[in-house]
Amino acid sequence: MIEEQAIVTHVEQGQVWIKSLQTSACGGCSQQAGCSTATLAKILPKREFALESDLTLKVGDSVRVQIDDSHLILSSMLLYLLPLIVTLTIVCLANAFLPILENWLPEISMATLLLTFWLIHHFHAPLLVKFSLKPLITGKI
Repeated sequence: MIEEQAIVTHVEQGQVWIKSLQTSACGGCSQQAGCSTATLAKILPKREFALESDLTLKVGDSVRVQIDDSHLILSSMLLYLLPLIVTLTIVCLANAFLPILENWLPEISMATLLLTFWLIHHFHAPLLVKFSLKPLITGKI
């Protein structure tokens, strides 16, 4: 299990909105001056998201949130492996059944890859949070 601390930002009808407290791991790294990850961690805002919880929580409470490791592997496969499989499948089918499009295979593969990424981006909230990540609030701190 991966565990992180968060703070409750607001509560409404059985859902608790939380925001991560943990800072980037870049703070102790000696390479942070030239690293793009450290720069992104400073620029990008931390996101809030809603979780269902049976605990009695109020705004400002610190909570412990856990995510199962196997769900992260499933999410990684969805985000990285699925676009490649879809692209290769479409290109193989186009090559096998539509030989007249042989000169257009690079364009077909790029369009398929971009469309798959767009679909995953468009539906990422219901796919990742509701079906695979399933973070749990395990208690107050």
